[in-house]
Amino acid sequence: MRPSSILLLLSLTLWLAACANTQEREMKKNAAEANFKLGIGYMQSGRFEVATEKLLKSLQFDDKNPEAHNALAVLYEEIREYGPAETHYKQAIDLKPDYTLAKLNYARLLCTHQPARMAEGEGEFQKIATDPANAGATAADAYVGLAWCARQRNDVAQTETWLRKALESNSSNAPALYELAQISQSQNKTLSARAFLQRYHAQTRPTPPSLALGVRIENAPNGDPQLRQEYAKLLRSQFPNTDETRRLNKPE
Repeated sequence: MRPSSILLLLSLTLWLAACANTQEREMKKNAAEANFKLGIGYMQSGRFEVATEKLLKSLQFDDKNPEAHNALAVLYEEIREYGPAETHYKQAIDLKPDYTLAKLNYARLLCTHQPARMAEGEGEFQKIATDPANAGATAADAYVGLAWCARQRNDVAQTETWLRKALESNSSNAPALYELAQISQSQNKTLSARAFLQRYHAQTRPTPPSLALGVRIENAPNGDPQLRQEYAKLLRSQFPNTDETRRLNKPE
């Protein structure tokens, strides 16, 4: 065989190998993405066992996807497997050092489920909140996280302080508004509780807990009977089979 023919054959072989490798990479990428989307869907519908299977399968095809690691960590946390949850949060952050959502989730895990490491979780939240790159909504989420930590210690005053800091960063932060409505109601501050809850409902759709909170707020001596009836009506009509509605309907 002539040298030119040998070179042509080698070039063709290398080209075919490159095409095969490209096709294989593309196939793995598509499989990873498909399983990731299925895993998220199953997780949202509460089918955690199947969701775990799909997310693990996604990582088999692409173990460098930080979003898949974060989603799997959230799932493990939901089913109370906190060790694997921490592992995957850390992997997500290692793969994407600026992945703030994973950092927030990791800090929350430490505060909420590992009391001995609460200070570590608070430190993580502090770093996120004070990072100039995280101004606004992200800083607010970090302050809400610090409020969660303070609540774990039953420090109501500090919890309220962090929640108000959250609203300074983002006046529309729904979790902060809801938590402050709860705190105000527990302190018999009806007007304040009402205002926070109304701001909360302006940001997101009512839920059974938020409507039940509205009923409790307006059930105070200085509450608004008409508002109480409206909250109760919404709760019964939109969420008839919830624990909140059953408690509302239970004779006193």
